[in-house]
Amino acid sequence: MDIQSRTNLVVYVSSLRQVRQLKRYGHLEYVSKRMRYAIIYVNEDEAKETIGRLKQLRFVKRIIESPRNELMDLLGLSDEPEAEEDQINFEEDE
Repeated sequence: MDIQSRTNLVVYVSSLRQVRQLKRYGHLEYVSKRMRYAIIYVNEDEAKETIGRLKQLRFVKRIIESPRNELMDLLGLSDEPEAEEDQINFEEDE
């Protein structure tokens, strides 16, 4: 059984009434009533398609994709070998 890589999307909405519709596009994890945004988790390989479908909804104001994967690659915390050349070296050579 393989673990599916997922990413989260922060979806800002104009009204909280339609937040339940976001369950169709991924796993609805959190809803902020005061700031009017929702965090949904989607499969990483389907993220671009999901963002495109979410942008077509009338109540969606803005969508932010999580930069977590890029940060993990940059800091050298990922297991991907092709990301090693872009990593930041925190060790000083003295």
